[in-house]
Amino acid sequence: MDTFNLFLEMDVSLAAILPHREAILAFAADRLAERADMEYEDAKAALNARERLGATALGNGIAMPHALTRACVRPACALIGLSSPVDFDAPDEKGVDVVLALIWPQSRAQEFLKLSSTINRILPDPALLQLIRGASSPERIRSMLHARARADRQRMSGGIGDVRAILCHEHASVPYPGRIVP
Repeated sequence: MDTFNLFLEMDVSLAAILPHREAILAFAADRLAERADMEYEDAKAALNARERLGATALGNGIAMPHALTRACVRPACALIGLSSPVDFDAPDEKGVDVVLALIWPQSRAQEFLKLSSTINRILPDPALLQLIRGASSPERIRSMLHARARADRQRMSGGIGDVRAILCHEHASVPYPGRIVP
């Protein structure tokens, strides 16, 4: 399975009005549960249990609430753009307005680790965050994240390949932060 295809299938909610972290986690569970073929209560409990271990805010206005659970049948991903920043105990003390939530089968932890590493490399890019924050089209966000993840995989695998070709299509206006070698 190409885990990056999750970006093409993910639920995207823009300008969500959610006043606090608990509301965000409940909303994320709602958006993820059906896609993960699990019960809402199980998804909510898993996300909350993980958050109790430590805040999942990454800084720069981003949070990545996630959970690995036996109750999850298939991986699911949801991006939630918030109408206003919410406190998420971020390391930089900035409010969160971009939430990328993941729920994953516990039996597929290695896939999760690879994808979360990719997310942690690509999502903090200021140009990508600007696109997400200003987007009016969920499809544009889906395709951009998918393209960035593929380009990152190409770059990390040491294969030079034509990373530009992966990114150029409709995304040429948002530069890739990694070093591209012709």
